[in-house]
Amino acid sequence: MPRIKLTLIGAGSRFTFGVVADLIRCPAFAGSAVGLVDTDPDALDLSARIAGRMVSETGADLRVERSPHRRDLLPGSDFVLNSISVGEPWARERDVAVGERYGVYQPTSQTVGPAGFARGLRVIPHAGAIARDIADLCPEAVVLNLANPLSAVCRSMIRGTGLTVIGLCEQWKVTLRPFAEALQVSPDALDCLSVGINHLTWALALHHGGRDALPEALRRLHAPEGKPILDTLPVSREVYDAFGLWPTGTEAHVAEFFPYFLTPETRGGADYGLVTRHTTQEQVEARRAERQALADGRAPLDPLLAPSGESAVEIVSALTGVSAPGLQMVNVPNAGLIDNLPEEAVVELPAHVGPAGARGLKIGPLPQPVAQVLSSRAAQQELLVDAALSGDRRLALRGLLLDAQIVSLSAARRILSESLSANAEWLPSF
Repeated sequence: MPRIKLTLIGAGSRFTFGVVADLIRCPAFAGSAVGLVDTDPDALDLSARIAGRMVSETGADLRVERSPHRRDLLPGSDFVLNSISVGEPWARERDVAVGERYGVYQPTSQTVGPAGFARGLRVIPHAGAIARDIADLCPEAVVLNLANPLSAVCRSMIRGTGLTVIGLCEQWKVTLRPFAEALQVSPDALDCLSVGINHLTWALALHHGGRDALPEALRRLHAPEGKPILDTLPVSREVYDAFGLWPTGTEAHVAEFFPYFLTPETRGGADYGLVTRHTTQEQVEARRAERQALADGRAPLDPLLAPSGESAVEIVSALTGVSAPGLQMVNVPNAGLIDNLPEEAVVELPAHVGPAGARGLKIGPLPQPVAQVLSSRAAQQELLVDAALSGDRRLALRGLLLDAQIVSLSAARRILSESLSANAEWLPSF
């Protein structure tokens, strides 16, 4: 049975507990070590104590290590999971406010739009530094990235290091539910061939019972009996009507890739049922109190010990040969998998995952309008990485100008200036 060392950087995130729970549920990883790294001492302490309690109360044979310095724990790591955020939660609030002053509204602000771009400027330099340390201290480790903007962060960790980086995101799965409702089957019975760039993927097929049920699911969604379901998906419906492919993922994520849905004319997206997510001081304090109770043993662990629904440990299990090879949704360099997207673009698609690695499926070309939308995003992400790593304001402006929600050169200049000022604490290179 393989003993592995998995180091989580950004251990204060919610992903830590899901990874530990999934490792606990897999006896084959008995004797393995979980390293927790976070630069916030309070977050690291709470996460380490909660993880330690999870291991202790289940009797799992796992060793939990901690350090605020990643170079202490990276040596010997077989897998490194990156889930960092920088300047959160308040940096996001400022980023969203900057965009709204110029008529740009963002319900998620994780990937694109001015707030997604600013998030990338903050996160990417740190992700690049993490990648260099991994290349120095454990170059054979597989990196599992969950940090947003996911595609750009993956790209920044790959460039110049030669590391194996796999981006993971489960957003595409939300589309299984309306498809399942339309077909009157369980979502677990469906397997969607979802392809694109993180947070903007498209359904090419929907396998059920050995056949492609996508045409039938779409027909039923557009039939009178499917109207109640379709009415809950106004963004996806309009994108499908315009582009001829159904987008997979949440309505909020899909909307941010287009200039049509989040405008003053749609009341910031309210006409499509979209609401900008905000964080309050009360929410932050409630989350900390909840974790404190878990760390102190005053709250039950049961919710944390359930299966996480994330694929990180499943992929580790397949890569190490603990479980049988199979298909997993991953974000990896395109390298010709999608013919009409840039070679260097990080694309999201199914891959065959096993001891030989994660080998993406050959997709071929996408319809040209869809490929054009995705290529523009890939070009923007490349400029975002260049700008974040260099601190070059001209590159940052060019990248921002490629964003679909930017409709004015003068507004782009002001948004960039205000975003850099709001994030100055985390952007020393600018």
